[in-house]
Amino acid sequence: MKKKVNIMEVAEKLFAKNGFSGTSVREIAKRAEVNIAMISYYFESKEKLLEAIFHYRGDYLNVMVESLLQKDAFTRWQKLDWLVDEYVDRFLEHQYLHRIILRESGLHSKGSLREFIDRKRHGHYKMVKQFIEEGQAAGDFRADVDLLMLYSLLPGITKHLLFHESFMNYVIKEESGEELGLEGLKVRAQTFLKKALRELLQK
Repeated sequence: MKKKVNIMEVAEKLFAKNGFSGTSVREIAKRAEVNIAMISYYFESKEKLLEAIFHYRGDYLNVMVESLLQKDAFTRWQKLDWLVDEYVDRFLEHQYLHRIILRESGLHSKGSLREFIDRKRHGHYKMVKQFIEEGQAAGDFRADVDLLMLYSLLPGITKHLLFHESFMNYVIKEESGEELGLEGLKVRAQTFLKKALRELLQK
């Protein structure tokens, strides 16, 4: 099992750096210090290896929202804040995976890989949509909200934070003299997102 995990972690970093098509099974085997036959044994193909990486990292948003919906002691607004904090934390924690997603879902990407990624992202959207719709049905959230655009704030801002950390820190230092680093930017993004979603959802 350790070898299988090692292969996935090595492949994840290579896919994030070089792209899916730009990474060969031979290179993965070399970096993971295994033979190609072992990769074929565990995963059958490079496509199946990528799918395994998604499952290995876990459908964390699905698990997170399911857990959230069961927290009866929390108000709907507390759950929303918790959702934002967890989403940003996990997004940054799984940054190699999100670099793969960004690369492979670009304008020039096509085929089964892009469709696979779109399905995974759609699953994330549906889970957030479910949470918001339950709040709307309970009368806690306003009904006239574009849920797709609202959801897009989460990956949009977090993705910008991850891929443009240097620029954001440059602007902050120019304007205030502060140096936040990634952790400081993360907290600032979480604070902004919680406030923005509240403004959009309050009746």
